[in-house]
Amino acid sequence: MLTGAVLAGGRSLRYGRNKALEVFEGQRLVDRGVEALRRVCSPVFVVANDLTPYLDVHASLLRDLLPFQGPLGGIYTALLFSPNDWVVVRATDMPLLVPEALESMLALANPGDADAVVPLTGEKYEPLFALYHRRCIPAIADVLAGPRRNVISFFTKIRLRRLEEDEWRQVDPGGLSFRNVNTPEDWSSL
Repeated sequence: MLTGAVLAGGRSLRYGRNKALEVFEGQRLVDRGVEALRRVCSPVFVVANDLTPYLDVHASLLRDLLPFQGPLGGIYTALLFSPNDWVVVRATDMPLLVPEALESMLALANPGDADAVVPLTGEKYEPLFALYHRRCIPAIADVLAGPRRNVISFFTKIRLRRLEEDEWRQVDPGGLSFRNVNTPEDWSSL
């Protein structure tokens, strides 16, 4: 089994209001993220610092154990509470999931070979649409105890399997799964 985690704890500073509550194609982004993961995950979590805006979401709600630590804190919380070894993480501001892209990651999630499966766009990791094994917990805890808290900081401490761009582009040629909304301009280009 696979756990799903929609990270909805961002402050949306560049966007100006809570992006998770914006409506795209008739659904709030948070609901859209939950539904996309529900097809292959059980349970599905929404992880955030403040859960109040998400009380009506049909998912299990998790408050960040270490508040205001960014996406890494959300990943850490999801892994700690997951009843399954693998967690697929998805940022709430990524509304266009191509299911075959997730299937490509799952095909690489051999527990003996990898602790995480993370796609690449060019040479840049896409850590907010990725798979993480519970074995990542100690490495993430080490990073959270230090000054650098960006998600990729713990990648050197785990067995990382990269999903290369030429691999995922075979099933998601337009890179829709990786499009995110950071600004109102991004929203208008969806």
